[in-house]
Amino acid sequence: MFASVKRAFQGNRQRGQERITASSRIHTIVRQLNAGHELLCARVPGCERPANTAIVDIKEQRGVFYLDELNNENAHRALLLSRQLRIDCRLQGMALRFTTTLLNIENDAGLALYEMALPKLITRVQRRDNFRLRLTPGLVVPVTIPDLEGETVKGEAFDLSATGIGAFLHTRNSPDCGKVLSDVTLSLPRNRPMKANLEIRFARQNAPQHMLRIGARFIDLEPGQERQIARFLAEQQRKRRRYEPR
Repeated sequence: MFASVKRAFQGNRQRGQERITASSRIHTIVRQLNAGHELLCARVPGCERPANTAIVDIKEQRGVFYLDELNNENAHRALLLSRQLRIDCRLQGMALRFTTTLLNIENDAGLALYEMALPKLITRVQRRDNFRLRLTPGLVVPVTIPDLEGETVKGEAFDLSATGIGAFLHTRNSPDCGKVLSDVTLSLPRNRPMKANLEIRFARQNAPQHMLRIGARFIDLEPGQERQIARFLAEQQRKRRRYEPR
């Protein structure tokens, strides 16, 4: 049992991993996650379904930070028993992973506030071989999801790579981290629309604009689809280099 939990927390080793152990760098990363209100995917031993949360405060002198209440009641109960969880998230285009221990639970206006120990290790995965294109306002890539929590949702991509996509969607629904969305239509300029399956890596509501921001990875793209995306990215990269100041 303990071996399986350890494997679940560690995950598979990937190329391009960086192990961050310096406390100053760890504190900086946690501060950035807090300042950016980044959505975190939390996995708790004993609960198969992941939960979403966010960092609401950090007390570096005490070596703790505070997480908002998990949005999954089963995950909340499992955390009370195991007092351990693993965080998966993204920051500045890079995937982060760390484990942390529950120290205390406080109550804030009826919601649980978890006091967690600052991690001793953060694993950062850099995928430099996958060029990520930040889309400019004039470059529109429409996205259509046929079934997101029971509704058809439209939106636009704000970044794109050979492995995944970031998009703003016109919906108030929020899918769970790890949920797979099927038959998503992506319309690249001057290309035929393509359909792909996406796995949600993060999802966060933008309340003032009533929009959902997601980050997702492609699942089982066909070779022709991979080439289509690669050609589009290469073309845009060439255009940007052409107009860069010399």
